Amino acid sequence: MAQLRDFSIDNNTVAGRRLLRFTTIIVNVGAGPFELHGQRAATNDPDMNVSQRIYNNVGGFRDISTSAVMYWAGDGHNHWHVRDLETFELIRLDNGAKVGTGAKHGFCFYDNYKSNLFLPGAPQAAVYLTCGKDSSALAVTTGLSVGWGDRYGYTLHDQYIDITGLGAGRYRLKGTADFYNWFLESNETNNSTWVDIQFRGKGSGIKILSYGPYY
Repeated sequence: MAQLRDFSIDNNTVAGRRLLRFTTIIVNVGAGPFELHGQRAATNDPDMNVSQRIYNNVGGFRDISTSAVMYWAGDGHNHWHVRDLETFELIRLDNGAKVGTGAKHGFCFYDNYKSNLFLPGAPQAAVYLTCGKDSSALAVTTGLSVGWGDRYGYTLHDQYIDITGLGAGRYRLKGTADFYNWFLESNETNNSTWVDIQFRGKGSGIKILSYGPYY
């Protein structure tokens, strides 16, 4: 996960809810592409099974099955999503209690953010351009090239944590890629980042206290 950013509190919502909005970016800093293939037998199957394609350095590859699934839409966007590719939680700093989780569960990821194109193997132009926009598709390929990221802006549908009823205090917002360890990675230790924030009251006040490691 890249550094979390663009924090705001949205008080202008239906039913008087307060929403903590933020921008997230998942990046590929590995040795090769992060590529997933979704497949289903018939159009009346709501979900696709997902396999991960692992490339070697001589042009070959192997596919491994995963427990992940792809599904159509579900968050206001008409394309295929990987369910819970990223997860977010809000934790009180004084007692460690989890007080909120991310509303977004569907992720359509592809090369749309230049993170570090100096990494070995990073293409200078985007390779993965879509995550599948055909609801009748039986197969979908989505991925992230080395050095590229996928950005979710704070204004997007479901890009928030509901903080209705939370008072002033200090909290940690934590973001994790592949929380359920579905995918094979060259480094499994760099999937999480966090930021400590302070709510100043029940209005719109928010203060950034510190950042954890990010990539």
